[in-house]
Amino acid sequence: MHWLIVEDALRDRKGHWFEADTTFYKGFRALGDEVVVLADAAVEADIRDSLAAVPILPPSIWHRAGDGSGRLTRYSRVLVHPWQTWRIMRRYLKANPQFDAIFIPTAGLYHVLAWLCLIKGTLRNRPARVLLFFTHLPADWDVRSGKAVRDGSPTAWLLFRLLRLLGPEIKSGKVVLGTEIESMRAAVEEFSGVPVTLFPQIVIPSDTSESVPQTLPDDIEMASYGPPRAEKGSDILQEAIAIHRHRFPDSRIRFTLHWTQDFVTNDGRKVVKSPDLMRDSRVQYLTHYFDHDEYEDRIRRTQVLLLPYRLNIYGLRGSRVVIEAVVNGIPVIATRGTALAGVVEAHGAGLFCEDGDPESLAVAIHEMGERYEEFSRLAKARAVSGAREFSAESFRRTFLEAGPGPRVARPRAIAQQMG
Repeated sequence: MHWLIVEDALRDRKGHWFEADTTFYKGFRALGDEVVVLADAAVEADIRDSLAAVPILPPSIWHRAGDGSGRLTRYSRVLVHPWQTWRIMRRYLKANPQFDAIFIPTAGLYHVLAWLCLIKGTLRNRPARVLLFFTHLPADWDVRSGKAVRDGSPTAWLLFRLLRLLGPEIKSGKVVLGTEIESMRAAVEEFSGVPVTLFPQIVIPSDTSESVPQTLPDDIEMASYGPPRAEKGSDILQEAIAIHRHRFPDSRIRFTLHWTQDFVTNDGRKVVKSPDLMRDSRVQYLTHYFDHDEYEDRIRRTQVLLLPYRLNIYGLRGSRVVIEAVVNGIPVIATRGTALAGVVEAHGAGLFCEDGDPESLAVAIHEMGERYEEFSRLAKARAVSGAREFSAESFRRTFLEAGPGPRVARPRAIAQQMG
């Protein structure tokens, strides 16, 4: 199979796009498939070289979100970005007609409008199939009802209307809509009225041929990686660690917090590194972005991943990090009711804390420290089946099976998952 991966968010190391696209690239190639990656025209040189990426796409909307632009500028992008994408991709696809599968890993309104035109125009008489994959929606997770609610914006209405216009192509199997979260799959289906397929994320287990020694053999390294954000509960995590360190100053737990920048909560409060924790010898702040090798090294040395992500966001959103924990046999502490907690329940091992509750998280941290060996054994025992589930082969098979006709629920634990 010949894949074309079209990822305008592939530009730098912010977010998880580079890690995710690297996984797709390596995973499909390991199956014997050919893969071409298209990236932002300004993609960093080392990222471009590592994926042999073609840098031709317009600047990503994802990287411009929250840039302070006025309403007129933001709404103009709804037309400008699709037009730029359509123009570039039309030219590229005319010159390169060889692809069997065209994969847009981070689809949103700005992409769907362009691809609707391409699918009904340039690609209409070609055998290539298109996979539009959604990791974010213009919707919120209602904690009380446990259901997705559209955010009421004009752009949300337009997105689901455009997906409805793809109904004939989806029915024929030429177009596949995909998500990695069951709650999101159900929401897209409900709001658009067209079938959506649940896919596994692809995560390749870290190479453990060379073990990474811990600073002290009896220590437990608990960590949180990626830029801190309010929706990731980074402020809650700092408070919980402070509680734990105050109560258990002789604890064997060490903490590593990846803190590349300060952030602002939804109520306008700026969150900075804790001065008390910065002075604590058992707490380490990492303030630089990782390259791929360093991230792999960090994952290998981490014994527990701390993921107190907020329920109102992650009830309807997945996270690659929790899959990395599953396939590498790492116990997790996650927020109860989130998609992450569903993955841990179905495939991994860990404990759960209450949403936005530092005290609950501190209790879970202490319990994990007391029972770490038990959870570690369970996580490692389930890692082999988890690696099969979240593999390129599983993803590819799901794509090939997502043909015309009614969708049949896949008899897999992930279909119960995450929500």
